[in-house]
Amino acid sequence: MNDKSHFIAIVLAVITIATSLIMAVDEDGVQKLQNKPLFAQTSSSSSSSSSASSFSAVHITKDTTNSYTLSSGFSSIGTFDTTYTILGNITSIENTRDLIISTITKDYDSTPTVGYVKVAPQNTSQGDASSSSQQSTIANPFADKATINQRIMTEIHKAIESAAKSNFVNLEIRCDFGMDLSDWKCSSHSLLS
Repeated sequence: MNDKSHFIAIVLAVITIATSLIMAVDEDGVQKLQNKPLFAQTSSSSSSSSSASSFSAVHITKDTTNSYTLSSGFSSIGTFDTTYTILGNITSIENTRDLIISTITKDYDSTPTVGYVKVAPQNTSQGDASSSSQQSTIANPFADKATINQRIMTEIHKAIESAAKSNFVNLEIRCDFGMDLSDWKCSSHSLLS
């Protein structure tokens, strides 16, 4: 093949790839290319146009690690960590705040580790971790779903407010949810436009 044939072959390959990328966005504006799950989305236009300027989506991905210990015929949960990454522009994220929170809380509530998130012991008025009348019972060291969901909501709200104050246009919110509820944090970072 000569140089002109190589050039034509390359142009056809680029057109084929570009066409497949454009076709990977369906009529609802949901990208089909990502291997990670997409939980929440929004469209700034009610039309079914797939041009980049007619929609802006919020993408949520999840990365989780769990370890288990097997001993004497029993298994128990070891360490675990879940990271949610929220990508989008600030307007779309602010407009879908409630959907983002409900999507993540519903997803986290269905994880096998939800019942194993530890809470810090509550101090009594005497300053110790338990009162003398309750020393005969063992305190539950685990957070309930309502407490977990409240913490998710609080952390996402704080990250969105921080991003809005920083005038980020396109951003990433990263939420790290590990074994101890007191360590749960969401932070926002600007993405290049």
